[in-house]
Amino acid sequence: MLLELTIKNIALIESLRLEFAQGFNVLTGETGAGKSIVVDSVNLALGGRADRDMIRTGAEKGMVQAVFDISENPRALAFAREQGIDAEDGLIAVRRELSRSGRNLCRVADVVVPLNTLKQLTGLLMDVHGQHEHQALMNPARHMDFLDDFGGEAICALREAVAARHAERGRIASDLKKLMKDASEKERLTDALTFQAQEIAAARLKPGEEDRLERKLAILENAEKIRDGVETAYTLVYQGDGRSASAQEALLRSAEAMDRIAPINEKYAALAGRLREIYYAAQDVGYELQGIVDELDFEPGQLEKLAGRLDLIRRLERKYGATVEEVIAYGQSVNEQLSQLGSSEERIAALKKAYREADAKLRAACAELTEKRKAAAAELAERICEQLRDLGMGRTRFEVRVEPEEKPTATGMDRIEFMISPNPGEPLRPLASIASGGEISRVMLALKVISMDAEGVDSMIFDEIDTGVSGRMAQVVGEKMCMIARSRQVLCITHLPQIAALGNAHYLVEKVVGDDRTDTVVRALDWDGRVRELSRLVGGAEDSESSLSHATHMLRDAEETRKRLQ
Repeated sequence: MLLELTIKNIALIESLRLEFAQGFNVLTGETGAGKSIVVDSVNLALGGRADRDMIRTGAEKGMVQAVFDISENPRALAFAREQGIDAEDGLIAVRRELSRSGRNLCRVADVVVPLNTLKQLTGLLMDVHGQHEHQALMNPARHMDFLDDFGGEAICALREAVAARHAERGRIASDLKKLMKDASEKERLTDALTFQAQEIAAARLKPGEEDRLERKLAILENAEKIRDGVETAYTLVYQGDGRSASAQEALLRSAEAMDRIAPINEKYAALAGRLREIYYAAQDVGYELQGIVDELDFEPGQLEKLAGRLDLIRRLERKYGATVEEVIAYGQSVNEQLSQLGSSEERIAALKKAYREADAKLRAACAELTEKRKAAAAELAERICEQLRDLGMGRTRFEVRVEPEEKPTATGMDRIEFMISPNPGEPLRPLASIASGGEISRVMLALKVISMDAEGVDSMIFDEIDTGVSGRMAQVVGEKMCMIARSRQVLCITHLPQIAALGNAHYLVEKVVGDDRTDTVVRALDWDGRVRELSRLVGGAEDSESSLSHATHMLRDAEETRKRLQ
C-alpha cells in the first residue's frame, strides 16, 4: 500500500508531501490544476520514463519518493530479500532523482539500484491505469496482449516458445536464401575459384622454397667470381701452384719437423700436435673447397630456370598472399569454397528439409497456443460479463474472438478482437467501432479488476477512467471502485462528484500563484472542504445554499453506500 508520496521540484510542484489512506482515495481539481503532475510523479517513482524537462523551472534537480507498506505482500517481500533490500517494519521507500546534467538515480531503501530492479519491485506493488491504456483498448492489435496477460504463465510460456520457433525458422530461411542465388552468379564464382585453385596447384609450391631459390640464384649470378675465389683458395690450401708447397703440405712438414725434436721437450711435442691438428683442418677445408668447385658446374639454362621460378612465385604472391605459405593457405581456402559450392545442392536439400521441420514445429506450437487462447478467451469474456453486470451493463454480451491467421508469426496464428453487443437483439460487433466512451471505460475497469485479482498488487491508480461516464453510470463505476477498495488501495483521479463522494479520503489539487511563480499544491479535505468541492463538481455555485445542501446530501448518501459496500 502507498503510504506517502513526496515530490520536489517536479513541473509546477516545488515541494509536496502526501499521506494516503487505506481504501478509496480520490483526487479532484480544476482542469490544468496539476492532477496529471501527481500521476506523472507516481509513474516516475514506479520506474516510468524520466525526462529532465519534468524538473521545475529554475531548479537543477527534481525528486520523487514513494513509501510503501509491503508487510502483507509476500511476493514483494521475497523480491526485496533476493535483492538484499532491507524492508524495516515492512516499509520500503523507492526514490527517483533527476538532474539537468542528465544523471538520474534510482534508490530503494536508500540503496542505488538499476532501473530494471526498481521496475520489478514496483510492478509487484502498484498498477497505474491511464488514458494510454484506454486508447489501447480501442486498438484491436492490442487485444492479443490483454488476452495473453490474462492467460498468465501458461500462455506466456507458449508465446515465448512460438517466438523462438519462429526465429529459428527465420534463420533457416535466411541461410536457404543465401544458398539459392542466381545460377549465373554461382557459375561465375565457381569459374573464378577454379582458375585460382588450378593456378596455385600447378605451381606446386613448397614452404620455404622462395628463400632457397633466392640463395641459389645469388650463387649462380656470381658464379665466375665465386669460382675464381674458391679455386685460388683450393690451390693455396690443398693443391699448390708448382712453385711452392700447398698450405697443408707445409703444415705436414712442419709437424714432422717438430715430431723429430718432440722427445727433447714436452713443449715441442705439444706444438707438433697442434700443427698436425691444423694440417687436418686444412685438409678438410681443401675437400670442402673441391666440393664447391664441383657444385659450380651448372647445367646450361639453369640461371634462367631459377629466375623464372622466382618470378612465378612472386606473381602468385602479388595475387594471393605476401609469402609462399600464405599463397598455399589461400589455395586451400579456395578448394574449401569450391567444395561448398559443389555440395550446395545437397545443402539446399538439407535446409529445405530443416525448414519444413521447423515450420511444422512452429505450426504445432501455434496450434497449442491457439487452444490455450480459446480457453482463456471464454473465461475472460465470462469474467468481463460478470463485471459489466456490476457496472450496470447486465444485458451486454461480450466475446473475445479468436480467429485463425493464414501464416504463422512470432505471436502465433491468431487474430484477437473484443466483440460487444451492448443492447439485446443486436449482433456482436467490434468493440472499437461501436462502444461509447462510457462503455469503453467500464470494459477497461472490468479488465483492471480482473487483472488485479491475477496480479495481486496492493494499490491501483485510475487516471480519469470515468471518461464518457455520467449520471447513474458514474455512481455504478464509483461503487465498483469502492468494492475494489475492500481488498486494495485505490487512488482515483476524477471529475465526477458521484465518484469523488464515495472516497474514504479526498484530496484537492489546486494551482496557486504568488511571487511571480505558479505552484501546484495538494491538500486533504475535511468534511466542509469535501462539501464545497462536491458543490463545485456538481456545477453549482460553491457557496450557494442549494448547491451546498445538495453536496452535503450526496456525501452523506455516499457514506451509507460505502459502509454497505466495504
